[in-house]
Amino acid sequence: MQYFGGKQRISKSLSQYLNGQLKDNQPFVDLFCGSCNVISKINDNRLKIANDKHKYLMKMWKELQNGYELPNEISEEEYQYIKNHKEEDMCLTGFVGFGCSFAGKWFGGYARNKKGDNYCLRSKKSTMNKSKKMKTVVFCNEDYKDVKIPEGSMVYCDIPYLNTTQYCSREVGKFDHNEFYQWVRDNCSKYEIYVSEYECNKPEDFEIVWKTSSRKSIRDKNNTAVETVEVLLKYKN
Repeated sequence: MQYFGGKQRISKSLSQYLNGQLKDNQPFVDLFCGSCNVISKINDNRLKIANDKHKYLMKMWKELQNGYELPNEISEEEYQYIKNHKEEDMCLTGFVGFGCSFAGKWFGGYARNKKGDNYCLRSKKSTMNKSKKMKTVVFCNEDYKDVKIPEGSMVYCDIPYLNTTQYCSREVGKFDHNEFYQWVRDNCSKYEIYVSEYECNKPEDFEIVWKTSSRKSIRDKNNTAVETVEVLLKYKN
């Protein structure tokens, strides 16, 4: 499933690094799991928790564990109906809102191209493949500060990147980066916390432990396109 801000392109190498840091039986918590590109590649034989504040998305992941069957096709008329009736089938809403939308943006327009590709079927296949790898994952729909994290867990945080377009603010609220980084500082003695960001946004008291080039660019204060590097951060202390 294409997902705005997802880690699909770098998830293999990123998850390899995280798997290499995990201790035997150490719980793994994906605190902003989104499309689950990372946690679906984390080694089993441990407690795995996937959280996200987006209620429709998390309803989808939970229902897929219970055998929900996603559609092979969604017409533009059906897409608009689901957009206007989100509560009727929250699992379907979560799937269609991202998987059948242009560029994976939450109800950002019905996905289509000149070749007539079936975006719904493509999204269904990728989503179901990930779901099959997450049969034992515990899914929750909480604010990150309210998740019950077992002490000693590895916690991965794919936060909304600073100075980029934040998706779904109506559903999940505006993200406070200062508050989040303070939460990391306050909890780094209880959990092993890793944070994804762009290198240019790294706080001074955090260190880079992993990095990869990004295909995306952002605009600086002079509106000039700046190439980006995606990094994994840990609090220095």
